[in-house]
Amino acid sequence: MDLITDQLIMNYLNLTEKDIEDIQMVREKDHKIFYVSLSRSERHYCPVCGSVSYKSLGFYQRKITMSHKLCEKDELILKVRRYLCRDCHTSFSEDKHLAQRNQTISYQVILKLMELLKDPHMTFKNAAALCSISPSSAVRIFDRHCHLKRPVFPEALCMDEVYALNSDFDSKYICVFYDFFRHTVIDVLPSRKKDYLYHYFQQFENTGELLSVKYVCIDMHNTYRYIARKYFKKAVICADSFHVIKQLNDSLSKVRIRIMKRYDTASIEYYLLKHFRFLLFERNIDLDNKARWNKKLERYINLRQLKEELLSIDPQLKRAYELKEDYTSFNASSSYEEAEEKLGKLIDEFTLANIPEYEEFTSSLRRWKKEIVNSFRLYKGRRISNGVAESINSLISLLLFNSKGIRNSERRKKRIMYAANKEGFLLK
Repeated sequence: MDLITDQLIMNYLNLTEKDIEDIQMVREKDHKIFYVSLSRSERHYCPVCGSVSYKSLGFYQRKITMSHKLCEKDELILKVRRYLCRDCHTSFSEDKHLAQRNQTISYQVILKLMELLKDPHMTFKNAAALCSISPSSAVRIFDRHCHLKRPVFPEALCMDEVYALNSDFDSKYICVFYDFFRHTVIDVLPSRKKDYLYHYFQQFENTGELLSVKYVCIDMHNTYRYIARKYFKKAVICADSFHVIKQLNDSLSKVRIRIMKRYDTASIEYYLLKHFRFLLFERNIDLDNKARWNKKLERYINLRQLKEELLSIDPQLKRAYELKEDYTSFNASSSYEEAEEKLGKLIDEFTLANIPEYEEFTSSLRRWKKEIVNSFRLYKGRRISNGVAESINSLISLLLFNSKGIRNSERRKKRIMYAANKEGFLLK
């Protein structure tokens, strides 16, 4: 054979010249067969009695799956030496193995597959194609080699949910636990329903493990608060500020839509409310940009002037925007010591404004006041929030979307934690 082919085989097997005794090639119609003999070890030991006295029984052949794109149709036959112990008459093979016993898929293919599956964009089908194995083999390898640790709850725990497609469990959402400080996934449950969470936490109830949790951060979902109060008895429960702000922005958006519907679609008011709504929500914009010609308004105008025009359409829209800004500033700058007093004043202002779309939000502020105030506490210099959860949630959603959902809940849990934490692979 040529030196290039020899080097390709050695690179594929992750071996050097001294590790290989001989490589022979047989050409078939549409593919090639490589017969590889490994160099003889200086000394073997009987795995049963430890004797170094043995005799050769020749070779047996093992087919190894190839995954290199230049030879994916070819076959690799590994010629493995067999020996017979002269003392206990046990037969054994040499200890140089490129694949697991009774398996045709090489360690190199397994390593490549498991590395590919760390990418949330990668499906089992696509990873299998890149490794020249079947999708079912890829799933079996992943199930066999992905080993997750038993969940250990951190001092600061985040709870959130992600919409899951095609689940084999009677729930549209999976519940995910995160380590706030380490930014890792602790566990993934197939349901966020109260009965399931109750059943799950019962296994830890008498172990004392949950007593080490100091903070639990949740969105404003009553089930999570019930579970946190029942099982994390020494923890401070915090409402995630991200979800509070999201509910507030949704309420302001409803105010905008209600006012917009009062105007004709050809009107300037409708035009401003529809096309420049981002001015009500985005804060990091240069409002004093260079004025540009606006065909609808027939004049040069910059973003600050557009915002003033927008807010002048209706006094209730302006008041709703001002309240949103007041709460956003409070959320960004308040300390824990002053949060309760400031939040109380804000609740009074929202109530006095008497804006229909803000009634539900104001009610949420009253019901979750204690948890919102708790969210201003600091853990290791950082404010408690589900920000870590939101970033990992996007990874989980991407993974589930690309794979069109993973029906098997245990496999879905493994895949999520393996992709998010980049650990859990054990070659055994």
